Amino acid sequence: MKGFITNIQRMSIHDGPGIRSTIFLKGCNLRCKWCHNPETWSMKPQLQYIEDKCIHCFSCITVCEYEVLSIDSNRLSIHRERCTDCGKCTERCTSDALSWIGKEVDSSDIIHEILQDLIYYQKSGGGITLSGGEPLQQKDFALDILQKCREHRIHTAIETNLLTDINTLEAFLPWVDLWMCDFKMADDTLHRKWTGHSNVPIIKNLEFLAEQAVPLTIRTPVIPNVNDSEEAIESICRFIRQLPNQPAYELLGFHSLGFVKFENLGMKNPLSNSAFLKKGQLQKLKEILIRYNLNNNKK
Repeated sequence: MKGFITNIQRMSIHDGPGIRSTIFLKGCNLRCKWCHNPETWSMKPQLQYIEDKCIHCFSCITVCEYEVLSIDSNRLSIHRERCTDCGKCTERCTSDALSWIGKEVDSSDIIHEILQDLIYYQKSGGGITLSGGEPLQQKDFALDILQKCREHRIHTAIETNLLTDINTLEAFLPWVDLWMCDFKMADDTLHRKWTGHSNVPIIKNLEFLAEQAVPLTIRTPVIPNVNDSEEAIESICRFIRQLPNQPAYELLGFHSLGFVKFENLGMKNPLSNSAFLKKGQLQKLKEILIRYNLNNNKK
């Protein structure tokens, strides 16, 4: 079965237990303003331009039939609304300044690649992690990967925003060994403002997964001036404490690695002027988890 991914990150140690291969699927139904993987928003491949790699030969301009590319003050200018995704400019670019983010692949090819690291999974208690984007957006493709992994006894994990329906979750339950679910904020109004969608279905799905007693870790990315207050974290802790089969809870520190990705894709960065977390702030917020008896290190 075919689907769209951005890449496969092998030897990952931050996306679940042990050494893992993380498969980043394209397509996402949220628009988090702090997103560090905006290249996964769209389901289709996207044209990326890394200006630092450009040698200013401008040979790419000569092969474009639709005048997508032009020179502006000795810099390459891209009129993306005219692009037909033909790929001729990327083929001509010798410095890889122009490239495609995302590709269509077959699940069998993914399995072939991840099996190369099978010994590392076995020795470390690792496996594979489906990430994104939102992997549940490509339901059939994601399920096919997970089912093939089960045939090889590979541990499976999924990173998801849980913005989906119960039927989809039920389809994934037999094939996911570890659920790592984002919960950005408890306030629905703020959730709509910062992600573009209500958190009501996400809350319902967290409650559903907790009731199933599956291995579940809830994670909150702590974003400066968004959800970095003690009140914001305490409101999430109170919600998690009332869930059955107490899930694990983790706080994730903010980073700005996604900023340059917005620029490379010709997208406006919603948080371009964002501050960083104050020194010691994340650790102080983690102390709240201890007060609520939530183990932020549990896998």
